[in-house]
Amino acid sequence: MRTFSKVYFSSILPLALIALLLVSCSGQSTAPKAEKPSGETNRLVGVWVLQSRMVDGVSGPAKERIMELVLKSDGTFRANFRGDETQAWIKAGEGGFSYDPPLLNLYWDAGYVVTLLVNELGSDQLQVHHGRTLAPEMGKDPDEIFVRRKVDKGPTRKAS
Repeated sequence: MRTFSKVYFSSILPLALIALLLVSCSGQSTAPKAEKPSGETNRLVGVWVLQSRMVDGVSGPAKERIMELVLKSDGTFRANFRGDETQAWIKAGEGGFSYDPPLLNLYWDAGYVVTLLVNELGSDQLQVHHGRTLAPEMGKDPDEIFVRRKVDKGPTRKAS
């Protein structure tokens, strides 16, 4: 009897542990998603494009390292990038997002979380601050101005 239980546990136990590990790890994303989009989050839904950067309090047009941020109503986002205005958009990544003014959290599927300080300059313009402090730091990325891209409407049919 003792030999049977020893053989049983030595062969079944490792298989059970592997099965438990596979079940617990399947389907999990590497980055957390925004739980439930709130009214605050929905205010930012749309396509935002980097327009300018603030250097020493002066706004200058962004001509390189341009980002497009697509924030969706389901709490997910997609980021696109291009080196300059002549290049086509390249997918930079995606994930989930949450917005609890003034903080915008981007939960990238790649596994990292970025928190940005957002100042809404109007319904179609955002000033975004990068970094861990509320004031710009020497040698760090300057604040950026993003504008909401207007959605082009397609042709409409006249009433018959």
